[in-house]
Amino acid sequence: MTQSGFIAIVGRPNAGKSTLLNAVLDAKVSIVTPKAQTTRERVLGILTTAHGQLVFVDTPGIHTAKPGGINEYMVSEAREALDQPAVIWYLVDPTSAVEHEAAVLDILEKAPRAPIFLIFNKIDLKGYAYSGAQFEEITVKMAEEMQKRGIAAAKTFQISAEREKGLSGLLEESWKLTPEHPHYYPDEEQISDRPMRFFVGEKVREQLFRCLGEELPYSCAVEIERFDESAKPPRIEAVIHVERESQKGMVIGKGGAKIKEIGTNARKEIEDFLGQTVFLGLRVDVIKDWTKDAKAMKRMGYVLP
Repeated sequence: MTQSGFIAIVGRPNAGKSTLLNAVLDAKVSIVTPKAQTTRERVLGILTTAHGQLVFVDTPGIHTAKPGGINEYMVSEAREALDQPAVIWYLVDPTSAVEHEAAVLDILEKAPRAPIFLIFNKIDLKGYAYSGAQFEEITVKMAEEMQKRGIAAAKTFQISAEREKGLSGLLEESWKLTPEHPHYYPDEEQISDRPMRFFVGEKVREQLFRCLGEELPYSCAVEIERFDESAKPPRIEAVIHVERESQKGMVIGKGGAKIKEIGTNARKEIEDFLGQTVFLGLRVDVIKDWTKDAKAMKRMGYVLP
């Protein structure tokens, strides 16, 4: 019988979870930006090989969240991903410290018991690489803290998701813990459970992070109003929701320059993803304080538990 199982990828914001998923799949299913907390929802990535099928769950970065808003939703998405995986990949950024990992460890402490791989990412980036003594120190401190909480690390790895270093060993050890089970997804070409509209919206949201200032992208949501694949070229109409009228002007920019930049960059990303030319239309709308409004969040697809 073939092997199949779920692998939950968890860690603090900006630990490199989405970069790792994209590298393992050799496909861009999760958006990646230099800013923390880019991922809002669980995204499944499906890897089917001669061994069987690994279904990866890319989760939002785990952090301390106030109740009732978009941040609580993100943390709840990460928590639910830990429901009976075969393996948990726990990514740690080399700039982190044990005390900064408390929010992740709190969730792992209460999660169903599954083997945990403690993975130190970004090890070869300039200014990040550990010396032998530094790596040994953080490894020992993390192991001590996890042991105090009753969390066992089955294996420890050093990788670079960005440069795809150390991934083969990580996958090899994961297969060893993957149970015998039929494929969860019979289509061997399928790489995610998400519909095309989701990925199109994420490509637009990625450009909001890349083209706008530090805080503004967190107040934005993207809704696909129309996705007409029968049109030549396919026609996509999307609306960018913001929380305040002043933010609308910032997204549009002087003379429409900023939204044109966002649209041009997003269209290129969508065309690369779909492998064909598309038409992309963008507009901006205001929904006051939507990130704190459960009804507005539900409209965007973010339903609180």
